[in-house]
Amino acid sequence: MKKRIHKILRQWAVTFIPEIQATFARDISFARSVKSLSTTADYIDEHMWDVPSVDHHLLVHDTAISHIQIANGLILEFGVFSGSTINHIATHLPDTSIFGFDSFEGLPEFWRDGFSKGHFALNQLPTVAPNVTLVKGWFDQTLPDFKAKYDQPVAYLHIDCDLYSSTKTIFDLLKDNIVEGTVIVFDEYFNYPGWMQGEFRAFREFLEETKKSYKYLVYNRMHEQVAVIIT
Repeated sequence: MKKRIHKILRQWAVTFIPEIQATFARDISFARSVKSLSTTADYIDEHMWDVPSVDHHLLVHDTAISHIQIANGLILEFGVFSGSTINHIATHLPDTSIFGFDSFEGLPEFWRDGFSKGHFALNQLPTVAPNVTLVKGWFDQTLPDFKAKYDQPVAYLHIDCDLYSSTKTIFDLLKDNIVEGTVIVFDEYFNYPGWMQGEFRAFREFLEETKKSYKYLVYNRMHEQVAVIIT
């Protein structure tokens, strides 16, 4: 029986391994993913070697929420989509008003391979917790009016809008509300092809412009999420 199994495995290897190798040898998407994983690992080794990690995006929020310091600060999410994450946040903060911003028309522009303009569009608004208020529209159109009504510091900011341009809009309009103690969770910070040109880049430019500092809190070792706190 043992010899038979070994024979089958050898036959499988002879038949399929060359085919698999040939496929991956020409697979640009695979090569880019491997490269982005490598650059992410290098970044962690250099800048985040002492930062704890988790293996699920909601666990990033669980850790980040435990670091909220600003009393009566704004709890904001940009990029609501199906509402699963904002509802998770709401369960941790049941007595707090939470605001979720989204056009619900999908991405306003091409993001990266596989994510074209209109991706993530919904036909109807998602069901959200009672303490969640949805703000429908493009960020640059809805956020100024929101700030005119609510202009206190941001306690918790979840950026899940994928694009550099959308993330830049958030930082441009909230730069005075992001203060020491503001916790920020990025949903697409690193570990995908082109990550240095997305939310990561917008955050770097925000830091350079405002001269603010920050500390990493936690990251998802299996995906793209990172949490920081402004110091």
